[in-house]
Amino acid sequence: MLSNMEKRMLQPFVGYMEERDEYQRGEIHRILAGACMHALYLTSVLMLISLIMDTIHHTFTFGTMALFIVQQFIAYYILIRLRKTGVDETEYDIDADYEKTITALKKRFFLAGVQWGFTMFVLMEFLFPALAGEKIEIHLFNILLWCIAGAAFGIITYFLQKRNIKKIV
Repeated sequence: MLSNMEKRMLQPFVGYMEERDEYQRGEIHRILAGACMHALYLTSVLMLISLIMDTIHHTFTFGTMALFIVQQFIAYYILIRLRKTGVDETEYDIDADYEKTITALKKRFFLAGVQWGFTMFVLMEFLFPALAGEKIEIHLFNILLWCIAGAAFGIITYFLQKRNIKKIV
């Protein structure tokens, strides 16, 4: 359900004059959802490029921070609205299906944690120091730190996603 402010913003944003029927509203929302998803990924890529440029020039610009704020706003807005409406929940009435989904979630977020930890390790320990002209030094503590951070990322995202899966008793 759209709030009044969103309804008032939607009509001039999309550019229609009269009320739309249900099919047209569904298509408008589908297109806007796709555009929002592309904007989120594009903003993330631009933020990373801006952060790399800032690192090379040893500065931290308003553009990087603004892109970070926009990216976080979009992500939390989507998360909160989906959670509030409950459309992100999946219900299972068969135990085998529920267990299969939980197992798939564990594998998915184990890999996500490994990928996130490795990516952050490469960015923070190799790429950014190299771009800043600093000496690259790898210590066992840094490797351990990013392993623990990756594990924490995987575990937290697993439990956040698991909240959306319900077993009907």
